Order: sequence, then C-alpha cells, then structure tokens
Amino acid sequence: MPDVVSALERAVAGLVEAVAGVSAGWLVLGVLLHLANQVARGTGWFAIVNGAAERPPRMRDVVTAWVAGAGAGGIVSARGGDAVRVLLLARRMDGRGNRAFLTGTLVAETAGETALGLALLALALAIGVGPDAAPSATLGLYAAAAVLALVGAALLARRSAKVCRFFARAKAGCEPLKHPRTYARHVLPWQLLSRVCRLAALGCFLAAFHLPATFAAVLLVTFAQCGGRLVPFSPASVGTGVAILAATFGPVTGTYVPPAELAAFFVGTSTVLTVVGTALALVLCAAQASANAGPRLAGVGRLMRIRAAISAKP
Repeated sequence: MPDVVSALERAVAGLVEAVAGVSAGWLVLGVLLHLANQVARGTGWFAIVNGAAERPPRMRDVVTAWVAGAGAGGIVSARGGDAVRVLLLARRMDGRGNRAFLTGTLVAETAGETALGLALLALALAIGVGPDAAPSATLGLYAAAAVLALVGAALLARRSAKVCRFFARAKAGCEPLKHPRTYARHVLPWQLLSRVCRLAALGCFLAAFHLPATFAAVLLVTFAQCGGRLVPFSPASVGTGVAILAATFGPVTGTYVPPAELAAFFVGTSTVLTVVGTALALVLCAAQASANAGPRLAGVGRLMRIRAAISAKP
C-alpha cells in the first residue's frame, strides 16, 4: 500500500510539473472540446448501431461506452479502448452474439473516420504540412501483420463453426457500409464534428502552453499523435510523438521552439487527457456496473420475499 501511495504521489507531482505555468483557461477549454469530440464520435457510433441492430440500445448507453473506451484507450491502446466499448455495451443489449456484432459496428465506424483522416492528410500535404508519405519499415510490418491476421482468420473460419458465427455477426454490424448515402447523412456529420472539436482542442492546448496555435501547428500535432500511436504502448507512443514534433515543428511552423518546451507540451497534454479520461472511464464503468447490478438485486429480493411467503404458510 505505501508503494501505491508513493507512486500516485509521483504521478501527481509529474503532472503538476508538466502543466506548471500553462494558461488554465485554455487548458480547461481544450479538455472540454476533447470530451465534446468523444461525445460526437459516440453519437456517430450510435447512428451505426441503431441502423444495424434489430433491437438497438439506448443512445445514452452507446455514448457512455464510447467515452469510457476513449478513457481506457489512453492507458492501454486504441484497440484496448474498443474492447472496453464492446464489453460495456454488449451487457446493455438483448440477445446473443452482441460482442461480434459490436465489433463489426466499430469496423464500420473506423471506415468513415479513416476517410476523414485521409481527407485531412490530403489537405495538409496540399498546404505543405504533413508527414513523409514515403513507405517505411514500420508501415510494412503493420501491413504484413494485417495480411497474416486476415489469412489466419479465414483459416479459422473454415475450421471452426464458432469463428464462422462470429464473422457472420460482425458482418451484420458492418451493414451500414452497404448504404453509403445513409451513412454519409447520419454518421459522417458527427464524425466531422468530432474532428473539428479535436482540432480546436489541440489549438487550445497549444495556446495553453504558450506555443503558436496556427492551423499548421495543429495539423502537425495531429500527425505527431497519429505517428505515436503506431507504437501500441502508451509510454513509448508518447516518446515517439515527442520525437516527431521536435524534429518538424520548427521547419513547418517557421518558429523555433526549444525541444524541452515541445516535450513539456506533448507530455503535459497527454498526461492531462489520460488522467481526465481514466477518471471518467472509471466513473462510467462503475455507473454501468451498478446499473447492471440493480435488476439482479431486485430479482434476488423478489425471490427472497417469495420464499418467505411460502415458508410462512401453514
């Protein structure tokens, strides 16, 4: 227990040191816009789930699961956050195969988000801001891993009826992709709003750390964050993002900023969002757990009253 307390104290001290001297108003506004970004993406996910499910869950449950997954993703990885979303929402839905179905809806959601990301990348390259588009060994390894995963999944599906059923339910979750006009009308606007909120939040964070909050700088930070996420472990991903930002900030923005200040910005922003996201995820998961426990406790209470009534009869 003392070790845990000391670790928490060191984490808090590191957070205070990282955000010392920042503008509190810009920082709070950035956090609120970041949360608005997650709520907007969660609403877009609800549009997908609502369009594919026979008995769709409540919008509140879908958005809650999305925001909780975003908070968990700050500690583990984006895929770990998706797992949290699936586990939370599957418990609020009726029927079987919900986990596979929700996995398919996440694939459908990622399709639209990827399209917007590519459009943003094209815009950045058009104005001279963006990452090196040349292929790299890291991207090659990820592509090879994706191909191997698809081949392995296809082989498993042939040999296992359970895996085959999983893919069938996941395919049902991808149903909205078969209707691009409906997808563009009901899903893409929320994803676009989410992207705008995210860019605005990054601008607020740059202003909070007294860095130039230009559109080019915001785009650069976006790509630094995406490049860091190629490493699926949070500490390493932060280090990768800092390295990308330190190497490109001056040439892209035309303003020299000491690497230490850029590191403080990137680490401080990541730490603040991780702390806020983790706390929010814990609160939302606890609320969902208590909501799930309520009906079970009510059922136990009714059973006890029935047994008491039966035992009281002569």
